[in-house]
Amino acid sequence: MNWAQTGLNRLAIRLVLLDAAVLVISASLYMWLGLSIEWSPDANVGAGMLVLLVALWLYYNFSPGTQTEHRIAEVIFVLVLTLVFANICAFTQYPAVALKLPYADPWLAAADARLGIHVPALARWTHQHQTVAAVLRVAYFTVLPQFLLAVFGLGMLQDRDALWEFAFHFQVCLTITLITLALWPAVCAPDYYQVESAIDMTRPLAQIKGFHDGTMTVARVTELHGLVSFPSFHVAGGLIVTWAFRRHPRFLVPLVILNIAMVASTVVTAVHYAIDVIASVPMLVASIAIFERWGKRLIAIER
Repeated sequence: MNWAQTGLNRLAIRLVLLDAAVLVISASLYMWLGLSIEWSPDANVGAGMLVLLVALWLYYNFSPGTQTEHRIAEVIFVLVLTLVFANICAFTQYPAVALKLPYADPWLAAADARLGIHVPALARWTHQHQTVAAVLRVAYFTVLPQFLLAVFGLGMLQDRDALWEFAFHFQVCLTITLITLALWPAVCAPDYYQVESAIDMTRPLAQIKGFHDGTMTVARVTELHGLVSFPSFHVAGGLIVTWAFRRHPRFLVPLVILNIAMVASTVVTAVHYAIDVIASVPMLVASIAIFERWGKRLIAIER
């Protein structure tokens, strides 16, 4: 039995170790900062699905199968790896904000000003064009389905290298954004500029301010929101998926069109500063360079 054929290659082991490190750091911060997590019975369904996926992956490992079954198992492994890390990081956002480092909004807004971009003006324009706003709202919320598309789509295309490159960039870029969230938390453009966003930011803004000032100490499973401003993982996520499909024009062209709208939506709806979007690009470029130099050789299957 070759575990690398079903997903447990050398790169996967390192990504699992990264998951474990973030989990340990997060748990330590929860205890140190006096935070807690409120579980929900509804979350048992998601946890149960993860257990079933792991059981299915183990079945493929212990039951001799074809090469096709090995590929299915590898896709399942990447899916579990992605879902687990996404959930770990979703909870880790809260102690990152609760460290109470000064808000970075003044210098983020100043960076936008140097670029000649004024987010409130863009937000007002968007409110005046409701059809555009509706399209941008839809585009903005496609990022999570795109992650699932990457795992299943690349699996069906049998592009193993791209599948693992996606998994690598997803975890590396998400880790970087968690670190920057802890160092440079931001209350975000709608609150800083006192402008209404075309996308409802009420709960995320309340959580950012609540955990930052200490009035909130409980992270609820049913109320998890993205709190990262700089750099935008939302934008990075769209770029990661688009890059993963670069060798597949049938997927690439629609993804480019969709993610142009998604990237635009983050600024013209006033969810992000423009500098948040721009900073996502060098972050992904750095991740690509690391993967090309170090990660790619770790996914080779040793026979």
